[in-house]
Amino acid sequence: MHDPSISNLARSPDLERNDGGDFLLNQTVQSFSWQDLTVTVRDRETKKSRDLINAISGDAQHGELVALMGPSGCGKTTLLNVLARRAASSGAKVIGETYVNDSQADAKSFQRMTSYVEQEDALIGSLTVQETLKFAADLSLPRSVSKLQRMERIRTLLEAFGIQKQANTLVGTPIRKGISGGQKRRVSVASQLITCPKILFLDEPTSGLDSTASYEVISYARELARANNLIIIASIHQPSTTTFKLFDKLLLLSSGRTCYFGRTEHVESYFDTIGYPVPLQTNPAEFLLDIVSSDFSGSKELASERVQAIQNAWTESTQAISVTKEISERVHSMEKAVNKSAMEDMTRPNGLSITLALLHRSFIKSYRDVVAYGIRIVMYLVLISILFSIVSYWLSNFQPTAEAFFTWVMWIFLDLVAAESLVVLVTAIFPNFVIALALVAFANGLWMSVGGFLVTPTILNPFWKYVFHYIDYQVC
Repeated sequence: MHDPSISNLARSPDLERNDGGDFLLNQTVQSFSWQDLTVTVRDRETKKSRDLINAISGDAQHGELVALMGPSGCGKTTLLNVLARRAASSGAKVIGETYVNDSQADAKSFQRMTSYVEQEDALIGSLTVQETLKFAADLSLPRSVSKLQRMERIRTLLEAFGIQKQANTLVGTPIRKGISGGQKRRVSVASQLITCPKILFLDEPTSGLDSTASYEVISYARELARANNLIIIASIHQPSTTTFKLFDKLLLLSSGRTCYFGRTEHVESYFDTIGYPVPLQTNPAEFLLDIVSSDFSGSKELASERVQAIQNAWTESTQAISVTKEISERVHSMEKAVNKSAMEDMTRPNGLSITLALLHRSFIKSYRDVVAYGIRIVMYLVLISILFSIVSYWLSNFQPTAEAFFTWVMWIFLDLVAAESLVVLVTAIFPNFVIALALVAFANGLWMSVGGFLVTPTILNPFWKYVFHYIDYQVC
């Protein structure tokens, strides 16, 4: 599964010439560590506080691939979100610190040096693989990166992830099959690497994939981390044996507490020393998940005691004490600032560039996605505009001419387009269904009141007439 193109990623002569250096190579962030991270929420029913994660410490060095593993509900995603400085949970209180190069990084610098790949692939199915990376570049890279440099980055990433043959293939729509699930996951990761992050967070990158595709994705991630000195932290549920061994470090969680943190190759010897040897011919990841889970065991009381014993064994172990001590010593020896020189030029493109890129992407999506757009246009024009007008126009005793009738149909159609545009605008500004619904209903009700249906425009006072009446799309 090793792809030599990834190992050669940082040494491409074309990239050196066109992009001013190894754009993916991390030369600034040497380590990322976290100390005593605790997330507390208040239970709405019992009014008591409970910990989603409790006193989690660990670190990752450049070039390492770290796994966050544990049974469902153990706090993997919560911890990943806290490490990435994203919202852990509604109303949650976060305690603890994260450090970059053993120093605290401000929010703006941290955002520039990190990227987060969601569990679900947020890809537009009507775009090709190459177009997906192109728009990711247009929406994130500063104007200082030339068009030639952007294309070189795209080409390099396509080759690095082994998807150059699918460059002109659609990601996939409901009516047209596209690339495979594993290839979609690689495209998601590649689109985040356009901005040259130093730390990459992956939320369940193997979710929904078979063992072969899972190995493929994690293998690419490992080679990428090693070839470019990146730090990659991924939450993962139940990897196969071969996939599990690809990770450099493992942070094993159960009920929000640490059961193990350290090198993956040492996990079996550690659990052997505390009385839980991994049986021969057994997937170690599967065995570990079994012994740190108490939800589906025959005797939940005995399982809970076992999990608590494993958690206590880690807390009292020399490894846990050593991790906390090393982080504390490194942090105290460093100044409370992070080297930001390499991040200064990673500003986002201006508003005009982003708007033009979004319009271009929307135009491509519109003419390719027949189901979403073509059928709706026919529906608006024929089911709603023309059929409605055939009945209502003549009953209203309007002018009985073809010109007048089709003018009426045109205004009805444009009115529908304006109404949908209003909904799109409001939902983009307020991405909450209830709030957006209330605001659209309020706007329509207000325009009905001042549009001339209920009160004639001639008796409207200047405020209602000039502020609302003349922008009413319902007035034909």
